[in-house]
Amino acid sequence: MSRDREPLASPISTRIRILIVEDNYVLAANLQENLESLGYEVLGTATSVKEAIHKVVSLRPSIVLMDIRLEGEQDGIQAAAFIWNQLQIPIIFVTGHSDHSTLARAKTTFPFGYVLKPVKIQALHGAIATALDRW
Repeated sequence: MSRDREPLASPISTRIRILIVEDNYVLAANLQENLESLGYEVLGTATSVKEAIHKVVSLRPSIVLMDIRLEGEQDGIQAAAFIWNQLQIPIIFVTGHSDHSTLARAKTTFPFGYVLKPVKIQALHGAIATALDRW
C-alpha cells in the first residue's frame, strides 16, 4: 500500500446514521450497542414524539428506528407520519405491537420496515439494509 493512500473507511459507518426512538432505556441501550457492533453510527436516542422530531430535524439521520408506544400523549405512528411527510426520512418500526389496528395505522405512514420485539439483531440489520435499498 502506498503512503499517500488513506485506509478505506467502513461503508456502513460513514453513510448510515441511525436515530433510535425508544422509551425503554435498557432496550434503547441494547439496540445502540448491537447496531454499533454492526458498524452503524447511532446518533442517539429519543423517548418521546417531541424529542424524536427535534432530534430528527437537527441531526438528519439516514433512518429512524421507531417504537410505537412512547412517553406522552402522541405515539410513534404520529411521529413517523410527521417525519416522513415533512422530511422524507425512512422509518422502521421496532415494536412489540402487532395487532391488526396498530398495523393498519402504521401502514398509513409508509414505513420501510416493521420489526417485532424482542429484536433479533440480524433481522433488524436485514430490515435496515432492505429499507436503504428501497430508498
